[in-house]
Amino acid sequence: MSSTKQIIEGMQILLTYQDEPNGYHTGADHEVIYMYATDRPVSPEDLEKLAALGWHQEGEEDGGYDEDEGWYSFV
Repeated sequence: MSSTKQIIEGMQILLTYQDEPNGYHTGADHEVIYMYATDRPVSPEDLEKLAALGWHQEGEEDGGYDEDEGWYSFV
């Protein structure tokens, strides 16, 4: 479960990888915040930050990264 600050920090990181950061890139369902897949690959440094902030990708439980997958964080 992530804090509000961790959720916002993760969203700010992911938005830097969107071609149109003012677009609609988020969703929510029950206790989960979603960010859609980024337009550009996320750097290894930012992948580490996202993991530390509690952001994950579907099917990537082993710590792998798929640039075509979106992201989620539990609230």
